[in-house]
Amino acid sequence: SDPVNLEKPVNSELDEFYPSISENNNLYFTMVSPKGLGKDDIYVCKWENGQYSAPLLLDENINSSGYEFNAFVSKKEDFLLFTKYNEKDGQGRGDLYISKKDNNGNWQKATNLGIPINSRFMEYCPFYDDKNEILYFTSKRNDIKPRNFEDIADFIDYVRDGANGLSKVYQYPIKL
Repeated sequence: SDPVNLEKPVNSELDEFYPSISENNNLYFTMVSPKGLGKDDIYVCKWENGQYSAPLLLDENINSSGYEFNAFVSKKEDFLLFTKYNEKDGQGRGDLYISKKDNNGNWQKATNLGIPINSRFMEYCPFYDDKNEILYFTSKRNDIKPRNFEDIADFIDYVRDGANGLSKVYQYPIKL
């Protein structure tokens, strides 16, 4: 179908991006707001009585004074995957983190998914296929080493193959 603008209260004059929706229609997304905890923060608009509530900032178990973005919420809304940028416990520039809900429905302190999912490069845009237990994510992994090339075609083949520092989608089997 044609896209339909969700308008207010979801959309505003601010930047909202990377939406993800649970089975109960709760909508998670990143918003850049002066009322947030940091630069980019993760919000939820709850689906109530056939419409979305105003965006609610997730607490410090998710957000910080830095950058949190590209949240993926599970269908059952029992875990949230997202990127935190330049964290002290991170592997590199941007790492994937997970937060799970406790029995009271509160998001727990997010934990780093670690190596080999995260690298010293940027990981972002997570998506989890719960049926096949596969995590998909984008990474800027870079294994390029200097070398001599026969011609421009040889160079193009080299940078298009494998971990070339350009954003590519990776998959990793994992039960979350």
